[in-house]
Amino acid sequence: MTSAGRSEALTVAAAADKPVPIPKKELKALLQVNDGLTDTNNKSLRYAYSKYKATITAVQLYNQIILKGRWPGHYQKVTVTEVQQIFVSKSAWHGQYVPCFHDITNHGEMVEWLEDSGSENDAEDVWGFKKTVYHFLDLKDWLEQKEKNEEEGDKENRGERFKDEESTGQGSKEKEVSNSSLLVYLSL
Repeated sequence: MTSAGRSEALTVAAAADKPVPIPKKELKALLQVNDGLTDTNNKSLRYAYSKYKATITAVQLYNQIILKGRWPGHYQKVTVTEVQQIFVSKSAWHGQYVPCFHDITNHGEMVEWLEDSGSENDAEDVWGFKKTVYHFLDLKDWLEQKEKNEEEGDKENRGERFKDEESTGQGSKEKEVSNSSLLVYLSL
């Protein structure tokens, strides 16, 4: 065998030992992905939330497979972004899914609505209006309104507390203690 032939044989042998990218179909099977959640044409918010939860579950399963050493050695490991892209594009994930869903568990009524399989009877109670299909823009507006209402409620609560403190005289005493503490701290 010539030196060129040996070099080629070594290159082929080395390539055979080197892990290769995992085909998307095999990755989906390994991560137990429901093919119904990989559709990019369905734009409803409930479907998007299902995809969000499935993405989180797939990433957690991937991490467990890696930790337990069960990743097929003949395949290169994938990134979390590659797992997310089974379901949704990187830009949609970071632009819509994460901003809308990362804190959604703080809004139990919305989670219940998102997880409901079809009853539209409570939609108006949750949203304040009724539509055939709700989208990310609707949820962003809803979340902003909730935040605004909470901020207004906090301001009202602070105002009520201030009025209560003033009427009992506690507010001025606390201010005096606070101011004297500040003076002591500043004089150190």
